[in-house]
Amino acid sequence: MDGAKTVQVMFLKQRFELLVEKDGVGGGTVTSTPAGISCGGSCLASFDGGTTVTLTATPDASSDFTGWSGACVGTGTCDVTLDATKSVKATFAPH
Repeated sequence: MDGAKTVQVMFLKQRFELLVEKDGVGGGTVTSTPAGISCGGSCLASFDGGTTVTLTATPDASSDFTGWSGACVGTGTCDVTLDATKSVKATFAPH
């Protein structure tokens, strides 16, 4: 080498998509923390890799939330860690 050299390295966070779809004949919405998902039908948002997204399903007045499928199961909140593109369905049924 003929002298000191400077090298600059930039690392970019990988981003992954989260697809949320509504299923069933009932009504309701799904929202996320951090923000990005807020829909009553189908929506798609992109988050930094490694982010854990918490989804909350809220039925409308004439419906019940009956559960998650895809990257989540159960009827509570849904925590999805984005280490790849993932999809979740929220099912709503009328009372």
